Amino acid sequence: MFYKESLIKRYVFMGIDIVALTLALVLSNLIRFGAVDLFQYDKLYIHVYIIAVAACMIGNLAFRLDSHIFDRGYYQEFIAVVKSCVCIAVVVLTYLFMSQEGIHYSRAQLVYFFAIYFVLSYVGHQLLKPVIAGYYKRSRSCRKIMLITSSDKVEEILEKFALRNNWYFDLAYICIIDQDMQGKEIQGIPVVANNDTMLEVSKELVLDAVFINVPPYVHSFFDTQKCLHDFQSLGVIVHVNIDALELDVSEKVIDNLGFFKVVSYASRLRDPGQLVIKRLMDIAGALVGCAITILVGIIVAPAIYIESPGSIIYSQMRVGKNGRHFKMYKFRSMYPDADKRKAELMAQNEMKGAMFKIKDDPRITKVGKFIRKYSIDELPQFFNVLKGDMSLVGTRPPTVDEVEKYRVEQKRRLSVTPGITGLWQTSGRSEVYDFDEIVKLDLKYIDTWSVGLDVKLLLKTIVVCVKGSGAE
Repeated sequence: MFYKESLIKRYVFMGIDIVALTLALVLSNLIRFGAVDLFQYDKLYIHVYIIAVAACMIGNLAFRLDSHIFDRGYYQEFIAVVKSCVCIAVVVLTYLFMSQEGIHYSRAQLVYFFAIYFVLSYVGHQLLKPVIAGYYKRSRSCRKIMLITSSDKVEEILEKFALRNNWYFDLAYICIIDQDMQGKEIQGIPVVANNDTMLEVSKELVLDAVFINVPPYVHSFFDTQKCLHDFQSLGVIVHVNIDALELDVSEKVIDNLGFFKVVSYASRLRDPGQLVIKRLMDIAGALVGCAITILVGIIVAPAIYIESPGSIIYSQMRVGKNGRHFKMYKFRSMYPDADKRKAELMAQNEMKGAMFKIKDDPRITKVGKFIRKYSIDELPQFFNVLKGDMSLVGTRPPTVDEVEKYRVEQKRRLSVTPGITGLWQTSGRSEVYDFDEIVKLDLKYIDTWSVGLDVKLLLKTIVVCVKGSGAE
């Protein structure tokens, strides 16, 4: 379930080892030959370096040298780096022997090479572990988790969590199901809900996942299956202690959550490779989009200001993945007092449900009507994509007041990163006046997502924008 974190752990530390090998090659040549001559004896040293890098990568993957790296002490780290050195040495020496090039290779340089690599790799690992753990804990990517358990097990569970460096998630909340302990703290973690209030309270939290760890005797009043389905309807990942009852739901995978083995349930599990491709597409598209935004802004900005003096860029607090708030940017298409006038126009709202929308909105300027028609007002959102708050393709990012009106099942549309475009935007959004229909389109996107679908929607968005049929 924590695929992204696993990839970060694996490839960041593998990158440190490759950097260590590179510096080891340079420094060992400098010590042995007094110069950084990497092309000694017909590029032999470069060949050995490339083989050493390949051996390092294969060895790390084959022997899982990244396993429990954050929990390893000084001695365990020492043994792990020794294993890496031995693996690389065996492959390099085998190559030199089989190629009969060993006679041309400096033995002293080889000793320096492995000694320097060992020191740099070991020190690099030890220095990087607290840096990554500290950064990730403070970042927006850190998973916020709520523990659901009973009053007699909570201390034991928290003590087990404390035994490991849980760098990739934050046990942020506790729900006690057999007592009303709301408002109290246990080991510094707030108790935010009980068995009756946990679902309603969760709607207001930044929450990525829940961990259900309950003893068998509470099943008389605690319905694990109902709890599981309720949180899935919120779009929240559900981890169930492996000792709990097996349940026949959606997609599930056995995973680690700190000290515990859990079964993780979700309405949709995504391939980590495709998620990496999606983010790379976002970065590439955002870089191009930001450049276009600046160029278009040179023309649009004066027109916006001349008709309606004020800020050129309009920012509004929106709700992103799993309840995270962020400022979304647009070219301003309304008069500066638009937000204040919204309350006066609520009686004219033509949308059924949580959204607000009216035809011929009097708050929209003439320039605003034009840039909305061709979706030019959306261009500054490429900066949101570059920051990671949004994606090129996703669900529509709602306003804070919209989310407050959501029903439980509607919050699942927040389970993915919101996008500039999506199924709703390319399905004639001007003609949709039922919020439930918008939710259905968003959930359809979530349940059928693939990189291919994103590409298809991006191409369709270009057509919609050129035709000016995206919005009114």
